[in-house]
Amino acid sequence: MVNTTALKDDNKHWHQDHALWMQEVEQWQHDIEKLLAILYLLERALPEHSSALTKHTQLIDEHEHMVSRYECGMDERCMPTCPTFKSLEEQETFHQRLSKLHLEAKQHHLDLKQRYSAEMEKFRVLVKQLMDEC
Repeated sequence: MVNTTALKDDNKHWHQDHALWMQEVEQWQHDIEKLLAILYLLERALPEHSSALTKHTQLIDEHEHMVSRYECGMDERCMPTCPTFKSLEEQETFHQRLSKLHLEAKQHHLDLKQRYSAEMEKFRVLVKQLMDEC
């Protein structure tokens, strides 16, 4: 004869196991969602900063090119027909403009440097958080 009490006890344990498993699965899903959110933030941080670095590099290159052209036009061997040639008055005006552009580029660099440090710290915190979650 079958002992129904034992069968019912087994069923009760199975229900408890199923409930526990569901709780664990829900926790795992929650953990995965948190990890994905952190990964998203990490992934987003890098391209944004890379883009800023690329633009800053272009700014520096443009300024360097302008300075080189300016120096060429200042050379005493530069002929008045040369497109980079500048008269003394033009040289002074251009020098003032380059000086202003240089200060702007320097400030931009300092701002980027500060932002880079702050963003790298945020990145480190996110990586630590990601590692702690695993």
